[in-house]
Amino acid sequence: MIQRSVKLGVMVLAVILLALPLLTACSNGDETEQPTVSPTETVPPTDTPTEQTEKVKITIGNLTDHTGPGAKAMPAVNAGLKDAARYYNENNLIPGIEVEVLEYDTQADPSRDIPGWEWLKERGADVIIGWFPATALSLAARANMDEFPLFVSNCDPDVLDPPGYVFLSSPTLNLHGWTKIKWIMENHWDYETNGPARVGGVCWETDTHYVIWDQFEKYAEMYPERMEWVRGFTTPTSTMSFTTEVQQLGELDYVSVPNAMPFFIRDYVKAGYETTFIGTDSAMSWFRLVGDMKLWPDIDGMLFISLTEWWTEDAEFPNLIDQILNDYRPDQVEEFMAQGTGYNSVGNGFQILEGIRFAAEAVGPENVDSQAIYEAMPSVKMVWDGLQRQSYGPEKRGSADLLAIYEVNGSTRDLIRVSDWLPVESAPE
Repeated sequence: MIQRSVKLGVMVLAVILLALPLLTACSNGDETEQPTVSPTETVPPTDTPTEQTEKVKITIGNLTDHTGPGAKAMPAVNAGLKDAARYYNENNLIPGIEVEVLEYDTQADPSRDIPGWEWLKERGADVIIGWFPATALSLAARANMDEFPLFVSNCDPDVLDPPGYVFLSSPTLNLHGWTKIKWIMENHWDYETNGPARVGGVCWETDTHYVIWDQFEKYAEMYPERMEWVRGFTTPTSTMSFTTEVQQLGELDYVSVPNAMPFFIRDYVKAGYETTFIGTDSAMSWFRLVGDMKLWPDIDGMLFISLTEWWTEDAEFPNLIDQILNDYRPDQVEEFMAQGTGYNSVGNGFQILEGIRFAAEAVGPENVDSQAIYEAMPSVKMVWDGLQRQSYGPEKRGSADLLAIYEVNGSTRDLIRVSDWLPVESAPE
């Protein structure tokens, strides 16, 4: 079992989140500000939770994939969400409430999103979370119509405009794309020596990376001396052979890869081409298959943009999830660490759980429901190492505030952060 040093003195979530504001209410539109949490007001969780006569059950519905094309990457994701709820339950971080997670297998098929939505709601889900970009497109209108919170980890920016019942735990793909390509062109590529970088991409249709590519193309139009956007290919979901797309792309300086990256990288390298691959943090969940396919040497130097730290960094968030993983799943530590960042879904769970906590503080545990959680979410802020990394607001539905660039070391099978925490940026108008 892989075990790293954990700073237990700072691993209590209540301490990490001291800077979080309490819920600002009221239903009549008043903006009376409630006091913020201070150390004297916060009681760290103990090993023996406060005794409750009967706790209210709140259910998080999980639209996941057990048997479809995303099934290889999802076990760690599902486990992280469940363990986040367990951590809150066992440490009594939401007094009076017990949170459970209920799963539905969508097989990563958008046509199963609506049946999954109804199935979870019928069985008592109070909020629902989905992980695939197409899920938000399938369910946004229904979430707003039903006035029911939907949390997603990827989505098209149009889904969040105007702000409604969809909450995004990462940057919208346009912000993701612009922040990433701007850093790469200004810090990784030497255009003054080498001229404009030639960039292209391939993705599954459910990745919706065309939103990212729009930002790449816009950057190339604004800075033609730095970059040329060649083209992007969108293939059917579950495509496992990319021979045709590889040949049409040819050798480029940077290639944006699908979330299920190993299959494309295998074909690109087999064709004899060399490049710097660039990916999303969603693609980092496929590292186990990268190892199985012996692709680590081929992704040496690959660049990722990420919301969270890699396992080996000594920081509050990775130390906390390392502690939770070792405490709850000691037999799966090596497996989940080898898989990549899928278990970082603990952080997605924390965002929802903080919304539930604020709702309970505002209306009482017995009155927490979907609407109370929705009204509480704008007050959620996640602070790690003194930096506000994610937040929501009255008009803010994408939580990401800061991102970082990571580079793969193929020989050590490790990722190294090569940037500071970068403010999420949008392209100039």
